[in-house]
Amino acid sequence: MTMTATRALLPAVTTAAGSVGAIVGGTVAAAKDIKRVNEGEMTKGEAAADIGKEAVGTGLSTAAGVAITGVLGITGVLGLISIVGVSAGMKYLWNKKFGYKPEPKPVEA
Repeated sequence: MTMTATRALLPAVTTAAGSVGAIVGGTVAAAKDIKRVNEGEMTKGEAAADIGKEAVGTGLSTAAGVAITGVLGITGVLGLISIVGVSAGMKYLWNKKFGYKPEPKPVEA
């Protein structure tokens, strides 16, 4: 496949990867948040908001990793490493801004 053909497919591949990332991110968050709700660490409303934020953040991060790697034309193992690196960096920034931060619990004397 030529570089032009590959770049023509990049928007579709980026969208697909972002969608899969959102599904995986939401699923992992749901698994964690069910436990948190059951243990009283968060409410169902907080869990729903967290699951949504995690799905969006993971989807956008995954899409960014694929898009940037594709635009740069990086392929093979180096391309995979690039996708993971960019995605992890983007997700770190997302979590820093939008990640779940539990309310501090009062110290019991």
